Amino acid sequence: MPLIVVGAGTPIVPPGTYPATLVAIAPKRLATKFSEPPGTEQDFLEWTWLVEGPDKDAEITSLTSLATGPKSTMFAILTALLGPDAVQVGAGFEETDLVGKAVMIQIVEDGGFSKVDKVIAAPKKGRDRAAAPVAATVPASDDKDDDLPF
Repeated sequence: MPLIVVGAGTPIVPPGTYPATLVAIAPKRLATKFSEPPGTEQDFLEWTWLVEGPDKDAEITSLTSLATGPKSTMFAILTALLGPDAVQVGAGFEETDLVGKAVMIQIVEDGGFSKVDKVIAAPKKGRDRAAAPVAATVPASDDKDDDLPF
């Protein structure tokens, strides 16, 4: 087996919003350009999404810090996966609570690669069906001209 095998790279999914399913979450440690002091590794979660693309499905990963406050990316993802009622202060979640859940993923292009920009709650079943037409109601007339021929 060779020491190095060249891969295909990140799958390119055109920018847009697509249905997706969370397929894995894994802890990850790495140093970023924002690490203080430089070179210091930080803890992240790597989220793997199966995105239903226009031509084929593709797996795309995204990273979040471990911050869970209301303005954090992780909070937004948890809310999209579980709903706002479930994501409350003190709530805890296992991987099994999250993996397999459907969402909508907004993809942008970043340096030639597909990047997850936002994770949005999937539409509820039936919400995207057209509303049933409502029959027009005509108010009853109190006019004495009810003897019209039409």
